[in-house]
Amino acid sequence: MSRQLRLLGLALLALVASGAMTATGAQAGIFTAGAYPATVTGANVGPHELTTELGVMKCGLTLHGNLPEPRAEATVVPTFGTSCKIGGKVVHVFPNGCDFVLHAGNTIEMHVVGGWMDIKCPAGNNIDFEITSMPICHLTIPEQLGIGPVTYTVNTAGEDVDADFSIIEGLTYRLDAGCAVEGLFNTGSWVGTTTLTADNGGGGVFFGVE
Repeated sequence: MSRQLRLLGLALLALVASGAMTATGAQAGIFTAGAYPATVTGANVGPHELTTELGVMKCGLTLHGNLPEPRAEATVVPTFGTSCKIGGKVVHVFPNGCDFVLHAGNTIEMHVVGGWMDIKCPAGNNIDFEITSMPICHLTIPEQLGIGPVTYTVNTAGEDVDADFSIIEGLTYRLDAGCAVEGLFNTGSWVGTTTLTADNGGGGVFFGVE
């Protein structure tokens, strides 16, 4: 319950700050590292939860990317392996070349920056969640832009960043004929927290958002 309240609070803060940014023209945030080029790695804090017409799917998510210089966006490759499960069924996930593009937006408060993400895919591709039911059900997520909010909290002691994904509605996905229901929906949600760290040449360096 406390985690859900925290996510809701972060989502509300991001919405308020978004309105303030529009009104004042605040500048976009920047991802930074202690040395460049930096390798960025993300490890989930507890499972990420993808909610669709099929129910709640829980996944372990890892991210990997590069930050060649300070930038307002960071592209990371998602990896799920066989960590996803729904209703006791194992889910095989095929990213098919799709990346997450994390965007830093306006500052909400000290050490907290709002933002959003894009799912970018090669033409005609999508992220395919293959649910091992009978028959096999495919839940696919196509390319989509500007979904969120994603809120970044800089941990100065740990020199890393917690990215809170609070996409509580509006995620587009498709269910095929092997699923309990079929069709294209834009009612999905994605919530979860990932800790982002950086290293340069194999040595850990500071990673932040400002």
